[in-house]
Amino acid sequence: MSSGTSGKHTFIPRDADTIRRASYSIAKNLVSMLYPFWEYNMVMYKQTDPSGTNLWVGKAGAVFTELAREVRVGTKIRITPKMVRLSMGGARSFIERIEGRIIRSIAKRHREKMVDDFINLLEEMEKKDVKLGLIVQPSFMNMIMKILEQRSLKFNFSKNGAMLTGGGWKISESERIPHEGYREKVGEFLSIPDERILDLYGMVECNTGMIQCSEGHYLHIPYSQIYPMVLDENLEPKGYGEVGRFAFLDSLASSYPGFIITGDEVKLLEHCPVCDRPGPVLEPEVKRAKGEEVRGCAEEMRRLFSISED
Repeated sequence: MSSGTSGKHTFIPRDADTIRRASYSIAKNLVSMLYPFWEYNMVMYKQTDPSGTNLWVGKAGAVFTELAREVRVGTKIRITPKMVRLSMGGARSFIERIEGRIIRSIAKRHREKMVDDFINLLEEMEKKDVKLGLIVQPSFMNMIMKILEQRSLKFNFSKNGAMLTGGGWKISESERIPHEGYREKVGEFLSIPDERILDLYGMVECNTGMIQCSEGHYLHIPYSQIYPMVLDENLEPKGYGEVGRFAFLDSLASSYPGFIITGDEVKLLEHCPVCDRPGPVLEPEVKRAKGEEVRGCAEEMRRLFSISED
């Protein structure tokens, strides 16, 4: 499940077969895009513990824990749908408003521990000179880099570091950071090269992830699994090279109809302009369509842990 700024949950009834197909697809896309860097004998940090939540931001990444020898997780508290609803402003009574304040207070303290644990991990892995794969949400990493700047800390993972961001960039435009600027900041503080800083675009309704290529950071669509479309304001199909509302047919879903019209505005290209991988791609910058509420798993975690606060 996932939710938007209204706090209303989107619930997707996935059966075991659909979950297995989604897990395989996401894992294959990640490893192939980061090959040959990615290997089993490495350490991986995953910001959200998949065992502690039914949110798709956690469950979708459960397979990642099987892709590395050692896995460290950030969130060590169980995240329930009610916690997310209250953090997104969905209190329905005076008692729930009090509960929401308590939850935010606890989450902020947990956030402080997450930050310290993450920086300790960076220090440990830099000293050990081992490969480190970071799977994080953009707002969390932004917060980390602000703290690294305040503490005058920088690390060198030019040889041993890779990063995958996921969960969504669809926050308010005032807080939005272009992908190129984000990669520059990561390079400044962690020295991870551009070609190993990739983003995954997906949503709770979709059973795969579209991951950027290292050559040009275009979002590659697994065309054997989903059929992409761009629609105009009348929900009529538009051609390649045009901007419109993203829609797709998902062949991996067997427990619900995989015919989805999203609230995202994208530009769909027939082929990647910079690499020779087959299939259509999306341009890197995905935005919310006009009039659509802010949604995304990263937004849920940002609100819950007050990540944007100083």
